[in-house]
Amino acid sequence: MARSFATRTALIAALPVAAALGLMAPTTVSCSSEPSEEPTGEAFQKIIYAVRQHTTVNGDRVSIDVAGGMGQVMDYLRYNPGARLEVRDLSTGKVENIIAGERFARADISSLDVSFDAKKVVFSMKLSSDDHYHLYVADLERGPDGFNIHQLTFGPADDMNPVWVAGGRIAFITNQPYTEMGTRADEYNHPREVTQIATVTESGGDADRRLCSQNLSHTVTLWAMKSGQIAFSRWEHLENVNDVKIFAMNPDCTQMVAIAGQHGKPANSLVQVVETNEPNVFIGVGTDRENTIQAGALIRINAQADGRPEIFDEDTASYEVLTPSVPRGMDPSPVGRYRAPVVLPDGRILTSWADGTVNEMDELALTPPDFGIYIFNSKTQRNELVVNYEDSWELYARPIVKRTEPPVRSSIQNTQDATIPVVLGSIDVVRTSLFSLHGDRVSGAQFDNTPLDEALHAAVKVRIIEGFSSEAAPGATMFGLTMAEGAAILGEATVRSDGSWLAAIPPYIPVHLQAVDEFELAIRNQTTWIQGMPGEDRVCGGCHERRTESNLPGEQQQTAAAAFGAEDFMVAIQDRVEYPWAYATEAGNPNEIQSLLNSKCVSCHNGTTNGDGPQEFYEITMANELTGESTVYRLPRMDLSDTPITVTYDNETRAWPASYVSIFYPAALEMEMGMGDVSITGVIPPTWGVPSDARGSALIEKLNMTSVFNSDRTAWPLGQPFSTDIRGGTRTLHPDDVGIILTREERTMLIRAIDLGAQFYARQNTDFQPYANDPVAGRQY
Repeated sequence: MARSFATRTALIAALPVAAALGLMAPTTVSCSSEPSEEPTGEAFQKIIYAVRQHTTVNGDRVSIDVAGGMGQVMDYLRYNPGARLEVRDLSTGKVENIIAGERFARADISSLDVSFDAKKVVFSMKLSSDDHYHLYVADLERGPDGFNIHQLTFGPADDMNPVWVAGGRIAFITNQPYTEMGTRADEYNHPREVTQIATVTESGGDADRRLCSQNLSHTVTLWAMKSGQIAFSRWEHLENVNDVKIFAMNPDCTQMVAIAGQHGKPANSLVQVVETNEPNVFIGVGTDRENTIQAGALIRINAQADGRPEIFDEDTASYEVLTPSVPRGMDPSPVGRYRAPVVLPDGRILTSWADGTVNEMDELALTPPDFGIYIFNSKTQRNELVVNYEDSWELYARPIVKRTEPPVRSSIQNTQDATIPVVLGSIDVVRTSLFSLHGDRVSGAQFDNTPLDEALHAAVKVRIIEGFSSEAAPGATMFGLTMAEGAAILGEATVRSDGSWLAAIPPYIPVHLQAVDEFELAIRNQTTWIQGMPGEDRVCGGCHERRTESNLPGEQQQTAAAAFGAEDFMVAIQDRVEYPWAYATEAGNPNEIQSLLNSKCVSCHNGTTNGDGPQEFYEITMANELTGESTVYRLPRMDLSDTPITVTYDNETRAWPASYVSIFYPAALEMEMGMGDVSITGVIPPTWGVPSDARGSALIEKLNMTSVFNSDRTAWPLGQPFSTDIRGGTRTLHPDDVGIILTREERTMLIRAIDLGAQFYARQNTDFQPYANDPVAGRQY
């Protein structure tokens, strides 16, 4: 049973500092009353934390807001009035509310950080429902007229999660619009207001506001590193990758690189991370991406490079789950969940914890979890009570103690001019750690389970792909039968004889890369967004090389790519290469796929014929998760016409052209079969199109492709058996073998459309909704 507010307050007030920091009868998941060890390290007397509300009463109506605006770990807009910002003296029990008074009566606080000299606090506050979250700075000592508070940021955007950075800057996340179209809008969950990183100075506020380069999805929970870098958690949604990893960057927003979470981690999302007293060793929360009220297990992350603790190495990061009894998924917890940890000078963890299931069932049951502030002792696995008020959440606790200010990292970036390119490149594209450390191999066409470092010798160019979502393609909340976002090719940079390449691209925007062979097929599809600031040089060693090793050119003084100079891909939006599937000819796009299929394929592959035989069909029966009702879909093996066919994908039922369903639904079925009650009658076709994997797509193997260097050389050897369930004898160049010429450029269109992610929508066709009143679909789009 939880102690009452009065009992808890009295308990804390009566204890000396050492007791308040651990020598008390603990409120724990193991129910032990044994005292902890004596604290060591630099002493401190006070802590600061936010008190946030979750319940509002209006007459007879009680409203409980547990997950509103916070259902996912990257969400941030949960407003309930009545917050307090409390400074608690642990030796006397005295509590002062920094934001006391009528002005702050309806305020909410979302995050805070203590300055390095422990004299100030920066926090994000929303004064009323009509306001936005803005940054404020307050002195931590009361003056003659109360606490000195001044506002740093203003305007119609939310600024949150501030952290102090060396040299007087403050970094934070913001949903400030980046273009006239608005903010980024990740298509997976469709929010219009994706958060990115910005910085201001304490002295200048918005006058010194600087926006960093963009990710396609949310960035959350920043922290300052001992190295002087800024670290953060970032939602990485790129095709089938959908998780939260941790990254770092310089305070001038340059050199965004991964710290941990790229290659295995004990939870889908790593959030609310802070650095421990050891460099590049972190404590954070590991949890599911949604439905856990942003709480989870405590995890220790060691990203130190072997023998060099001052350097982090995401390739070899290791993880220790400190609270193994806490679920790291969205299941109800038997022992509660943790939020917002920070490491004390003695190494213990000051954190928020709530008992019970701690997931969104709490809101449905009108029983909000009771987050209070505790010290977690990893040796005893016990939570030692510091403060816990009933009917509110105590969060973001920080000790008021001096910290060593990190070194000021010299800035190499001094402009926000978007006409100045960022330069991407590699010294040698063959250099990679993905095989030696992670076992990555390549199959399809000329490769048969080939180690990636060997396969990369076949790279002749690097494809640079811009990512966008519904901020650039209005109406496209999903881009098709795929988890991929909108995609446009900025250019394909030549890989020089020494393996180097260079490209100048627009700054700020998120891109990912593909190493491409002589057959236009991607060898490796990078599943991490990268970006850069104006004038930034982002030349790396190779294709995910070891970042802890020296990566320098060979015998020559400079790479061949440097001698040629960076290829210019500063392409205007309207000139970027996209491959809309259908309904884009009116927009003047020559790359519409359906037009190509109508011209070269539909005469043989339509609703009645498939090649030289009759069309075949299979049936999919799906049960609705909510109603239990079943729906049967009758689908063709290979109909390349634009006849509308209705299917369900990712809980959305709608019509698509038959060509799009025929090619991509067999691969989409793999996800649908894993999500619910699905049964199949008949023969499922081969996976004609696998989003982001043309090399593994049966359609491309059936068509085949010639080399850019030698038209007699094909990706798949002619006359050999097909590697998948493709009918029609042995490999040829199809449909040339039946008298229809498909040019190399046309084959390239199909390969790129699949390798980019198999999107139906592009910027050029989102305004056209072809089946708005389709009676088969039975709904509007």
